[in-house]
Amino acid sequence: MKNWWYVMLLVATTSLAQTRVTHTVYFDLDKDEFSFSEGKQLNAFFDDLLYKPILTVNILGYCDDRGSYEYNLDLSNRRVETVSVWLENHDIQLENISKKVQGLGEIALESNLTAAEIEENRAQNRRVDIEFYLKETISNRIAIKKIRKTDLTTQEAKEIKTYEKKVIATVQKDITSTTPIVTSKQLEQPKTPAKEKPIDDDEYLDIPTNIDPPIDNTKEPFKTLLSKKLKKGQVIRLENILFYKGRSTILEESQPLLDRVAEILIARKDIHFEIHGHVCCINPAYPDAYNRDTKKSNLSHDRAKAIYKILRNRGVVANRMRFKGYGRSKPLGGSDKLDRRVELYITKIDPPKMD
Repeated sequence: MKNWWYVMLLVATTSLAQTRVTHTVYFDLDKDEFSFSEGKQLNAFFDDLLYKPILTVNILGYCDDRGSYEYNLDLSNRRVETVSVWLENHDIQLENISKKVQGLGEIALESNLTAAEIEENRAQNRRVDIEFYLKETISNRIAIKKIRKTDLTTQEAKEIKTYEKKVIATVQKDITSTTPIVTSKQLEQPKTPAKEKPIDDDEYLDIPTNIDPPIDNTKEPFKTLLSKKLKKGQVIRLENILFYKGRSTILEESQPLLDRVAEILIARKDIHFEIHGHVCCINPAYPDAYNRDTKKSNLSHDRAKAIYKILRNRGVVANRMRFKGYGRSKPLGGSDKLDRRVELYITKIDPPKMD
């Protein structure tokens, strides 16, 4: 019982990750309306959300470094307003939306970048980040503590249609209540764990390795990336691809694993993804950790960028990838080492080409 506090911390951080999600909308140069393709991605992401009328939303607008201070500030605000209006037209309550222009509207470029890297960085900075979450007072009351349909278990998916309506109606009736909102008796009853189904090897692609010396593939370290059923919206943690503490430099022991990721992604040209960087152990007052390598407070961003650069240098096409840092907004709980991580978020799977 002496470790009860650790169990509670793990539950709390896991619930936080399940009731808080972020989506990024990218804009073209000098534009305050997003493109058709960005709209499609926003629609798909939004359709996957639950509890929409009672979600709280933070909108953060950014610009690249070009243009005057006043112009960039105005453009960032207009981009935020574009997204805000879109959300208001899609079931999000205006009183639940918080708008903010981050970094005075623009993000400065780093030094010593090539021309191609400058353009890549500018494209990354022309964006609006949208954070959706349930307030803690609401999250504490509900039994299904997830706000994405793709995260639901089979049983939760059967329950959610009626339960979601019940939660929304109950919260809107009395937002100050702390009474738990229960599900049906079937979901509340203890369930016998289902037997694991044997893995069907036919559901996975066979991508041989050319790494010399080869990594131990007696158990494929990134089998999810080989799945023929890989879906948009899936998050793939790059297990054991780790960084030195406080730095954006990857541990030498992780390099062969990263080579394997690149090998798979080069073969799987149908996958488009975002690289998400995460850190541990920072003061909550700061959005990101200090990077000893660059002497800047953008460690999670730099870690995602480091993976991006390595994959690009290994041959993964740049326009299939984007990168982003999340600071410590999504802790896993447990070891700090695990929070110093990078994940792939699948944004698109191209349909099979017809012969």
